[in-house]
Formats: sequence, structure tokens, C-alpha cells
Amino acid sequence: MGILVEAFSPVIPIFIIIFMIIVVVTLFINIKSGYQLDTVSKKLRYFSIMGLIMSLVGIFLVTLMPTSNESDIVVLTPLESIKDMWYYATTEAIFNSIVMNIVLFIPISFFLYCLIKRGILTVLLCLVLSIFIETTQYLLPIGRVTSVDDVMLNSIGGIIGVFFGYLILKSKNVYYLMFRGK
Repeated sequence: MGILVEAFSPVIPIFIIIFMIIVVVTLFINIKSGYQLDTVSKKLRYFSIMGLIMSLVGIFLVTLMPTSNESDIVVLTPLESIKDMWYYATTEAIFNSIVMNIVLFIPISFFLYCLIKRGILTVLLCLVLSIFIETTQYLLPIGRVTSVDDVMLNSIGGIIGVFFGYLILKSKNVYYLMFRGK
């Protein structure tokens, strides 16, 4: 985990600043418009929107951060980069690449599912976002590896996020039935 913090240390302050600006702006807009976060439903919606926005910001900061690679690498054969990593990379590098590609998309799919409540649509939107990111990495001269495996791993993260969102929304329904009588 320390390696990840070290690798992403340049984007952490940017993320925090963007987060603070977005929270202040959205709360200001809510206050000016008279919108109040006075129900659990409104708070959940606000939290989901903020989470979705910050997940997008985090994904773009992490995936579009330039690397020291001199040229862009494109891997279009499924599982090829995972197989190469399995044979040639350290356990830590394998963990960071595979697990972090999955974990990266769990929050965005979780928050998106909480907002739209459609599992297949959420996973498809995560797939489209992942393809967009991989295409952008290919088009920009930032020294990133463009891989179909990243799209597959991001989609797995999208599915996991939908599952967690489903569980949370079901628990919210239980809360309402138990404490609100609805």
C-alpha cells in the first residue's frame, strides 16, 4: 500500500483540493436554492452524487497521470498483459496492477448504481468509461499501457460495485421498513 501512496502522491493534494472545492460549491448551491438535505433519501442522493463525481476525478487523475515510459504500449490480446506480468513481474506489481484496476472502478459503479438503480446499465457505463480511458491513454503522449485486460478488470470492479450498491440499497429499504413504517 505504501508503494501506491508513493506512486500517487502527486495527485493526492490535487484530489483533496478538487474535493473541497466541489463540496463547498455544491453546498453553496444547495443553500442558495433552498434545497435542504433533511431526509435520508436526499442525503443518500447527495452522497451518491458527490461520490460519483469524486470517483470520476480520482479515476481520471490516476489513469491519465503521465509515466516515465518513453513510448505508449498497446496490448489488444485478452489476458496477454496479465500472463506477462504473472511470469515476469513481482508479486507486488501483479497485486498493484490487477487488484487496483478492479478496485478503481468499485466506487464509481457503487455510487452510479445507488443513483440509477440499474445494474446492467451501470456495468455498461463503466465499460464505456474504461474503453474511453484506455483510448485516451493511447491517444495522449503520457507513456501509459493501453490494454484490453484493464477494460476487463475495470468491468469486474464495476460488477463488484453494483453488488455492493445493491446490498446498501436493500439495507436502506430494511431501515425504512423498520423505522419509518413505509
